[in-house]
Parts: sequence; C-alpha cells; structure tokens
Amino acid sequence: ARNKLLESQVRAVYPNLVISTCYQAAWEKLFRYMDVEPKFVKPSSKTFAITAEEVKAQIDDKTIGVVCILGNHYGGQYDPVWEVDEMLQKLNKEKGYQVGIHVDAASGGFIAPFQPNLPAWD
Repeated sequence: ARNKLLESQVRAVYPNLVISTCYQAAWEKLFRYMDVEPKFVKPSSKTFAITAEEVKAQIDDKTIGVVCILGNHYGGQYDPVWEVDEMLQKLNKEKGYQVGIHVDAASGGFIAPFQPNLPAWD
C-alpha cells in the first residue's frame, strides 16, 4: 500500500505445492507462514488416493513440489508415489522443471517399511 503496487505486483512469484485434500493440518502452517499456495487434488471417493494424472493437471512453472501421502489419516490409504514419480520424471524432462516429491508418511511411515510387496516409495 505504501508504494501503490498491487499485492500481485509486489509478490511477482507465488510458489505452489500440489497436495491431496487429505493432508495433515500441519501443512496449513507452511502455506500460511511461507506464502506457498496449495493446489489441491481431490482423491477418488473409491480409493481415497490421488492419481498421477490429477497431479499433473495441477503442475505449472511455479510448482515447487508434490506431496504424496503414505497413509492418510482418514483410512490409511497410500497415494501412488511410484506412479507420481514416473509422471514427474517425464514432465520435468519435457518442460525443464525440477519438481520433486515429498512423501508425507506421518501415518503410514511406521508400518510401510514392514509391509511385503509394497512398491518403492522412498
């Protein structure tokens, strides 16, 4: 307001993070205090997980990362980290991005390492 610029002009770049709506409440602090815009992906009502295609649709040149949840706090379902990673590898190469994945394993990280036949997630 002092220099009569709009907030969008002052901010210039507002980074975003792609995340499921099943996120842990602690993420709200990151969004608020670090000025990161959440780009929400609504999980399927059948699987309670996001898909790589839905994540891809939310990614742009201001995306700093994707959060996959390993054991959401509603029913313990896992997002398909391996599929999201495969999609990101291709997209990063194609567009020159450097978007990475954070695996939020607050609920599932305790048991996932001991589950047989679980695809790679770390």
